[in-house]
Amino acid sequence: MKSAEQHQLFPLGFPHGGALSTRGAASMLHMAPNNRLANDRVPEKHRRHSLICNSLTASKRRISWVDASASDYNVAMKTSAKHMPAQSQRLQNVVIVGGGISGLATALALHRLGIKPLLLEQADHLRTAGATLLIWTNAWKALEALGVANRIRKTCDKLSGLEFFGEDGASFLCSGFDNISRDFEVRGVERKTLLEILKESLPDGTAIYDSRVIGIKKLAGGFTEVQCENGRTIETKVLIGCDGAGSVVRKWMNMDEPRYVGYTSTRGLGIYPHGHNLGNKFCQILGGGVRAGIVPMDANRVYWFVVFNCSGERVTDVEIIRKEALNYVEGWPAMITEAINRSPLDTLSRRGISDRWMWPIGGPPLYKTGVTLAGDAMHPMTPNLGQGGCLALEDAVVLARELSKALSSSDSETMNCSTESQLEEIERIELAFKAYIKERWPRVLSMGVQSYLMGALLQLDSKLICSIRNKLLPQILQVDSFAGHTFYDCGTLQ
Repeated sequence: MKSAEQHQLFPLGFPHGGALSTRGAASMLHMAPNNRLANDRVPEKHRRHSLICNSLTASKRRISWVDASASDYNVAMKTSAKHMPAQSQRLQNVVIVGGGISGLATALALHRLGIKPLLLEQADHLRTAGATLLIWTNAWKALEALGVANRIRKTCDKLSGLEFFGEDGASFLCSGFDNISRDFEVRGVERKTLLEILKESLPDGTAIYDSRVIGIKKLAGGFTEVQCENGRTIETKVLIGCDGAGSVVRKWMNMDEPRYVGYTSTRGLGIYPHGHNLGNKFCQILGGGVRAGIVPMDANRVYWFVVFNCSGERVTDVEIIRKEALNYVEGWPAMITEAINRSPLDTLSRRGISDRWMWPIGGPPLYKTGVTLAGDAMHPMTPNLGQGGCLALEDAVVLARELSKALSSSDSETMNCSTESQLEEIERIELAFKAYIKERWPRVLSMGVQSYLMGALLQLDSKLICSIRNKLLPQILQVDSFAGHTFYDCGTLQ
């Protein structure tokens, strides 16, 4: 599954593309007082079995109540893109929180394996804000597993190499990707395009919008209850948080907040109606405490970014965002200033860069009974290797593959099977999560640390040290060796 080269350093730097009311709540365990002493003498495995069986019996009653009230529900609420059908209130196999790249990719991976997921997105529509992300070889393998790679390839051109410039416009490194001895592919993909293709590949009704999650509660026996702001309550066997760095699910799991690393990124999409003359190389311009990048996507679109050291203040006015970016690159090569000026205001975005490393020990568990995370919710990282979105696509394939071994049916359960078989399924889900985390954490931790270190190098602000750095980069950036981690293969869905 994994390449032996997966941990090699890829020294590039570019951006990628409600409070919880029941936070920290313990599982509710119902046990009759006069049975406690007897249970203390029963082996732990048998006590757990009895507890789960009792819970499953109670769950049957809850599901029966929902079935009985379905007609009343339909009278009270019209079914639409914003209103969930009554049957989806039944016990779900998998609920995914978050409708971004990670959530849609995970939903599609499960769908390809015959498992019907339910995706909850707090916005009332597909959110396509954001400019572009770099899709590298490792992510193309994941997209091929999802069955959408060729559709996405048709929307963007393949990059042929990279070139580095000083802020005076002098080139000090130029290298072509055709020198790489193995198959290598990197393209700039518009976030909007990627999201739309992922969503279009899912059955209608998979994603339920206007469904902001405000509460999560563990039910006795291993199932999870999800509470939405609009009043919906959903029970599920598996809950996957794909809701980004500010994840509600991550907060419920008591995982730390991402930490700001000292620099901010502004990004946009330059439009050239009559074409540009920038070629198809990824270009970076390095200054002191500031760097900029240009990624041609096709003959008429160019993704750009400016990364600068700052205290992390928040700016939302897009006119100010443009002016700020232009001020940071004043006097730099015209290719970056022209791209900024050619960007429609709705393509501009600005965010502080933060990360959190995915340690397997020494902190809160990376999964709890029936609950885990994926994408930025699990491992927010700096964009200096361009791997944030790529790793989320890998997560989707690996997690879906493991869960397909655990879940017993492809549709919502009616709780008619035996409590014994459901107990076994819950235990299989735990084993699937364990396998998922075991496979992902070495890969993700390595990428997170390397990306942070690369950012520290590229954001140096001493003119003397930056001069030395720029002289050393041609020796560091040996094309055939620095691409090692992009050859990682997450495998197929089967």
